[in-house]
Parts: sequence; structure tokens; C-alpha cells
Amino acid sequence: MWKKWLNLDAGLPEEVERGSKLFLVTTADIVKWSLISVCIGLLVGFGTGGSLLLLEWSIPFAKSHNPFIFPVYFLLPPVMGLTSFIVYRSFKEASGDGTEEIVYDAVGNDRKLRLFPFLVKQLATYLTLVFGGSAGKEAPAGQVGAYLSLIFARAIHLGMGHTERIVIVIAGVSGGFAVVFGAPIAAGFFALEALFAGRILYRVLVPAFISSFVAYWSMHVLNVEYIYHPVSLGLVPEFWELINLLKAVAAGFFFGLVSYVVILAMNFANRFSRSEPIHPFVKGLIGGSVIVLLALLFGEKYLGLGLDTIDRAFSTAYSAQWYDPLLKTLFTSVTLGFGGSGGFVTPIFFTGATAGNFFAQIAQTDIPLYAALGFVSVLAGSTNAPIAAIILAAELFGVEVAHFAAVTSAISYLISSKKSVFAPEIIDSIEKRFKKHIEV
Repeated sequence: MWKKWLNLDAGLPEEVERGSKLFLVTTADIVKWSLISVCIGLLVGFGTGGSLLLLEWSIPFAKSHNPFIFPVYFLLPPVMGLTSFIVYRSFKEASGDGTEEIVYDAVGNDRKLRLFPFLVKQLATYLTLVFGGSAGKEAPAGQVGAYLSLIFARAIHLGMGHTERIVIVIAGVSGGFAVVFGAPIAAGFFALEALFAGRILYRVLVPAFISSFVAYWSMHVLNVEYIYHPVSLGLVPEFWELINLLKAVAAGFFFGLVSYVVILAMNFANRFSRSEPIHPFVKGLIGGSVIVLLALLFGEKYLGLGLDTIDRAFSTAYSAQWYDPLLKTLFTSVTLGFGGSGGFVTPIFFTGATAGNFFAQIAQTDIPLYAALGFVSVLAGSTNAPIAAIILAAELFGVEVAHFAAVTSAISYLISSKKSVFAPEIIDSIEKRFKKHIEV
């Protein structure tokens, strides 16, 4: 027995020494990435926030200073023809949404950043949104975050090995998403779940969260607007809550089906935008003409970002129709499939909020609650990001909503067959690189 104690005592100094070295290495790593992430968050926060303010100013400016007798969206055919052509000639693989392609380019291109094609893609997105194309603003925000973070890293001569490059891009993309979502925790998880391996690795989350929080602070300094609708339910453990939970299960199935329709439409748009059946300018011209025709038939509320309709969907005075989610999905798939540029997520918010409003009318239940549940659950099902969706519910709508969102988001994610609106082959490539260099 005494000899065993001596052996243990002899091994203790070595164990302490190894633990001390690990502590010092880990501490130095955390301090290093914290400082880098603060700088990235500031750069991405003010950079992305400024670009979004410019977009918010440009859209009403184009409408109020329209010199023609017809609405500004009548110019979509030539505008989409132009955007289709310039993106095809400069960055063909980033046609349509292009977020995952640009992130992959930032992660995988070891030699140089293709800044000019990236700027062309940003210009194409602005033109699409300003002239009424149905798309989102999160794609340019995430793309700007990826590129600004890498530009900063090169400016300070940071060692650009594969691991550092991936962590820097994650921090930048998270900061960009935080500015758009107004939800820094959800932004960090969304960058990992939707665009990377989906594994919760704390060494990656630390820079992602720090960058997100700093970018979130920056957007408030700039007064960037975002969707925020606190929903107060005043729940207590009683029978009513159990009934509402059962309705939430049914809603999860409904949102999962909506998500699946969105995935099919957006995947088709992704593939068609990269195909070459006709000249890219002619493709954009046809797509813009189709959108103008659809707007004349069904109204202008499905054009652009659709933020006004999203806001109204949370009101008990607004009654969404069953076709609202379908038409918004149609407008977006035509926009992105025929040469327009922009993101998927804002249209998904429109689709989810109106689907939730419609479900609440049918189920005779709380409209603001189910508009919020649709908002996050269709996102979870469409982008493979259930954890980010649940956290988003808590940050934008309140903890009480997050209780139900945990149920509806998980079910929606399962019903949508774990597919995604993002190009699966690109996400697989990013995931392989992520696993190879981060999970070692």
C-alpha cells in the first residue's frame, strides 16, 4: 500500500506540469482569439451595418425619385439581365444566393481573395433588392463578414493556416449574421449549423460569440433596424399550456411541410441559376418579366425584402392567406433562379411568419405566438439549424416563445428530411475541410 502511494506521489509533479502547460497554452489561445475577434466584430459590425443602412436608404430613395410613370419594379427585367450577366462573367458559381460558395471560396482559396468578383456580387445583390427582386439581406451580410475578416487577418500578417483561416471566417460570418438577425448568440450557432459541420466546438464558438456580440453592439451604435417582437404569454403550469403544446406539435408538422416546399423551390433555383440553357442576360430578362407579371397578378407585397408584411404577421389585426408563403417562395425562387442576387433567409422569415399567422387562424390560437414559431421553425427546417432557431426565438421573441419553439423547430427539422436550401455539395465540401482542420 505504501509503495502505491509513493508511485502516485511520484507521478503527481508530471501531471501538474502537463496541466500547467495545457492551461498556459489554452489561456494564450483564448486571449489571442478574443483580441482578434473583437477587432473582427468591430470591422464586420460597422462595415455590414453601414452597408445595410445604405440598402435601407436606397430602396425608398429609388421609389420616391422614380422619374417614370410606372413603378420601379418594372425595371427588373433589364436589371436582372444585367446582374445575371455580370455575375456569370465574374463569379458564376456564386449565382443566386451564393453565400455558401463565397464562404467556401474564402475558406478554401489559399492564394488570394477574389475581391473584384466579390464586389460585383454585392453590387448585383443591391440592384436586385433596390429594384424589387424578392431576396434577403443576410447573404451579403455573411459574405461581407467572411471577406472583411480575412482582409483584416492579412493586414495584421496573421498566420493563415487552414485552421486559422476557418476560425477567422466563422467569426466574420457570425458577426455579419448578428447584424442582420439582431441576435448574437443565434448568429454564432447559425454560422456553424447552416454553413459548417454543425458540431458545437467550444474553441470555435468563443471567437464566433465574441465577434457576434461586438458586431451586435456596433449595429446598435449605427441604429440598424432588425425584426424584434417580444411576445408575452404569461404562462403558468396549467391545462391551457398543455393544449397549446399539443397544437405546437401539429404546427411543427405544418412548418416542416412548408420548409420542405421552400427547400425544393430554392434547390431548383440554385441549380437553374448555374445552368446554361440560354444566355445569362436573356435569362435575367425573362425572370424579371415573370416577376413583373406575378406582381401585377398578385400584388407588390411579395416583392423586395417583405419586412412590412413580416411585421404585420405578428398582429392580431392581420390575417395571412394560405397562399402567402407559397407566393413569396415562388417570387424568391424566380428571382434567384433567373439571375437575381440575394439571400434566402429574409424570404424564409416572410414565409414562416405568414404560415404561422395562417395556422393560428385555423387552430384558433395565439397569432403573435404562432407567427413567431413559424418565423423560427421554417428557418430550422429549411437551413438545418434547429439550435440556432430555438435561440433566435428566445432572443427576438422571449423565453416563453422559446419553450414552444424547441418543439416546433425540432419537428420541422425532422419533417423536412434534414435537407437545406444551401447547395448540399458546397456544404459537404466545407464540412470536410472543417472536420479535417478543426476536429483534430
